Amino acid sequence: MAEFDSKARKARLRLILMGTVVVATLAAGGVLGVMTLNADDDDLKQDPKAAPSASSSSITSPPTAKEFTPADAPSIPLLKPKSNAEGIGTGFEHSSLGATSAAISYWEDLDLLDDVIARKQWTAIAAKDSPGTIDQGVTEVRKVREGVGLPPSGGTPDGITFSTNVKAALARSLDTSGDVINVWMVFDRYATIRDKGADENPLKDEVTNLILKWENNDWKVTTDPQYTAKVKYPRTYDPDSKYAWAEGWREVANG
Repeated sequence: MAEFDSKARKARLRLILMGTVVVATLAAGGVLGVMTLNADDDDLKQDPKAAPSASSSSITSPPTAKEFTPADAPSIPLLKPKSNAEGIGTGFEHSSLGATSAAISYWEDLDLLDDVIARKQWTAIAAKDSPGTIDQGVTEVRKVREGVGLPPSGGTPDGITFSTNVKAALARSLDTSGDVINVWMVFDRYATIRDKGADENPLKDEVTNLILKWENNDWKVTTDPQYTAKVKYPRTYDPDSKYAWAEGWREVANG
């Protein structure tokens, strides 16, 4: 998760509604608030040839080896968590794949509307060097709640469920040890409402990132400035782009 800068604090709150828009009460319709706790997505949804990352020197010309795209290259075989803490999977191996698997698992499982559950989850996965990550994560959940007309604190309204599906990821080490890894993710988010079915207007192709640090034999989320300052935006993800593949984007096996 990139630093909670002014862009992130502007809250990219989007509502996914099923049927009539309802703000004051969810009983008459469905709503999904989406938080981006990191870099501003609009900065990434740009021309794929614009603003290449620090590693762009390797992709300024078409690759000379076999040219893949994320869609036709082997996908990432995600690892399963070996343990569970406060409703979120933990216990990922000490490797780049372990960090990528942890980031995707965390992002898909974090609670979006229940601030009590969210606090427990963030406490379980936050690194010791950035305890403010916990409060920041909970604050974003409360912003979402207020944005859809709910009290700042409370549980998810009965009959509403959410699902987040990470489709592609890109992992980069932020230090020479490989113990701090930034993972970019492209994801879709859906709402399902009892007696109304699946969401007709899901969020699609959202982009976010988490920075993970190897700590106490597991990957923990850090927002320490010494690491967030090293984060570079990658090229825009495109499943059919050989440049996206060369940049490091890979489809997720269960995405």
